Amino acid sequence: MVVEEDVVRSLGVGPGQSIAAVGGGGKTSLLTAIAREFHAQSGKPAILTTTTKIFAPLPEEKTQLALGDAATLAKNLRPYMDACGVSWFARCREGKAPVPGSESEQRMKLGGFAPREIARLKLADALTLIEADGARRLPIKAPGPDEPVLPENLDAVLGVVGLDAIGAPLSETHVFRPEALSHICSLQIGGEITAEAIGKLCAHPDGLFHKAEEGARKWIVINKADMETSLEKLEKTAYTIWELAGKPHGPADGILFTSCMNNECKVFIRLASDA
Repeated sequence: MVVEEDVVRSLGVGPGQSIAAVGGGGKTSLLTAIAREFHAQSGKPAILTTTTKIFAPLPEEKTQLALGDAATLAKNLRPYMDACGVSWFARCREGKAPVPGSESEQRMKLGGFAPREIARLKLADALTLIEADGARRLPIKAPGPDEPVLPENLDAVLGVVGLDAIGAPLSETHVFRPEALSHICSLQIGGEITAEAIGKLCAHPDGLFHKAEEGARKWIVINKADMETSLEKLEKTAYTIWELAGKPHGPADGILFTSCMNNECKVFIRLASDA
């Protein structure tokens, strides 16, 4: 259904919880927007971190950055978070790399933590948000055998797909691991990616929620929903995906259609098994 809620209320996340994002491009923007909204609403800290490699936050994202090993960072975690409210944590800088889709631009890459180390970067009243997958900014991804890199005891896993994947050809230009996606979705290389294909990716045991624990809530997040001007088409897409991947037929507890821009996340549609 169409909603007017912000993303924090739509997901039902709260203090003390740990949330990981996996899948296609847009995860960093999504998690940053959730962190900022959570802190603004609750006054509680939001901790952003990663088990993979990410680009360093830009100044306009208005988040702090702390680097070091997890044990050292954890010693001063409470006073640091009380002072800054929202911050990214990473192990180290790993040098500059070209930005996918804009190879003339180079940005600093950061290396993350092993899953077992993430537990050190938690506070009882904080929301911990973890980027646990890489996709070279492509809108859709099929995970490899060792992906994503998820910590244990997560409260929720957000499986991200860009709306711009729909209608695109199944190729390396648009898909991270196109051969794997072809197998999962029974779609030939070069074929058009459909809402049905996304639903199959979300539902398949080797798909979007591969390695997510049984007890973690699973949310499909279709980002870049602002690209579609017809709300009727968005709703049709949402129900097509939900019929294949939503409970009780699939693993997903809910689906959001979002747009993350200017450090904010707008929710267009929310479907959930508890609605």
